[in-house]
Amino acid sequence: MNFFQLTLTAGIATMAFALSSCDDAQSDVSATFDANVATVALAFADFQAEDEHFFTHFSEDAYWAGTSLNAPDSIALADVAPMYRELWGKYDYTLIAEPNFLPGVNPESKETDGSVRGYFKWNITKPATDSTEQKSVDVKIYESFDFDANGKVDWTQVYANMQAAYASLED
Repeated sequence: MNFFQLTLTAGIATMAFALSSCDDAQSDVSATFDANVATVALAFADFQAEDEHFFTHFSEDAYWAGTSLNAPDSIALADVAPMYRELWGKYDYTLIAEPNFLPGVNPESKETDGSVRGYFKWNITKPATDSTEQKSVDVKIYESFDFDANGKVDWTQVYANMQAAYASLED
């Protein structure tokens, strides 16, 4: 085998290995995404059930992006948890459409990274009382979830007009 043939053979072997490694890496990202989707689905089920187990799907140092009007840039789990508990005391939540989970990408590399994005449709109901009728609204939400090495959500952001939804329930 001459030098050119040897170099060409080595180049082809290197490319084959690189492509194989890419397939393996993509397979790993797909498996991570699938596991993370399962975590979000469980979190949604716990949220609907108003179950404290909901918070176990998040790392202890998880943050939510402050996406509502005049919200801080980020809100810690320790601050979000009491807000969710208060909301559970006032409203009932039902996921009313099949979740549309999408793979997320790393903001710098633009490569899929196992994170989860998605479009979701929730119904929020304020139960009837002795003096008020039941009210409910449907809210379309775009949400993203990033995960730590242990498969727990460590960053999430919710894009929806939640302030208007809650205001309409309180009218």
